[in-house]
Amino acid sequence: MIRMLLRVLGPEYARAMRRIVALMTMTAVAEGLSYALLVPVLRALLGNRPGEAGLWLAAFGAAVAAYAVLRYVSDLSGMRVGTTMLRSMYHRLGEHLARLPLGWYGPGRVGEVSVMAGQGLLQAMGVAAHLMAPFVSACVTPLTIVAVMLAFNWQLGLAALTALPVVAAVQIWTARSAAVTDADRHERDTEATDRVVEYLQAQPVLRAGGRTGERFALLDDALRELQRASRRTVLSALPGMIGLALVVQAM
Repeated sequence: MIRMLLRVLGPEYARAMRRIVALMTMTAVAEGLSYALLVPVLRALLGNRPGEAGLWLAAFGAAVAAYAVLRYVSDLSGMRVGTTMLRSMYHRLGEHLARLPLGWYGPGRVGEVSVMAGQGLLQAMGVAAHLMAPFVSACVTPLTIVAVMLAFNWQLGLAALTALPVVAAVQIWTARSAAVTDADRHERDTEATDRVVEYLQAQPVLRAGGRTGERFALLDDALRELQRASRRTVLSALPGMIGLALVVQAM
């Protein structure tokens, strides 16, 4: 997904996206490394001299503060880059559509272009603003924590590594299920948009003949199917989210 996004953006904006990914990766690594300070903190608190935990608690607080600053900067940078790229992508899409031959704009293309120019671009550019940081954090932070566990206690680190195949299997299953649902949702979006445009274009003829109810039934059916597809999208995401959380917490 990230490689495809970089290819679509082109070299001008791909560099900015790579910098954002690098910053988010560094933030996720900092979050994972901060867990290493829990070891001396708990050793001091649970040992014979808990008063010595003060310095380690201060270091842990400083690490958390540094992570908070990095997270704020990375999230804000992702929002700014996403907004800038969205404006540019609208111009690039408009230039590309202007170069297409008139015969390309068939009846089925109207809804497809409308969906692409509307929520399609918003969702694509929303990757940098909303989805990239959680995705990088979900991949990098656990691996950093496992590396920290291996450094302190290799038995615990190996026990944590046994969870990787199970977590990967759940993620693959969730991704495939989401892909099927997204494809169905896109098809319903395109169909509903086609019906809306068709209904609006046919208004003079339908009103002159007193037959507005016939076309409205087709439009209403398309909107109902879109509503059902949206409900299926939410329901299909729940098993993967709950299953992944249960697997991680159990391990």
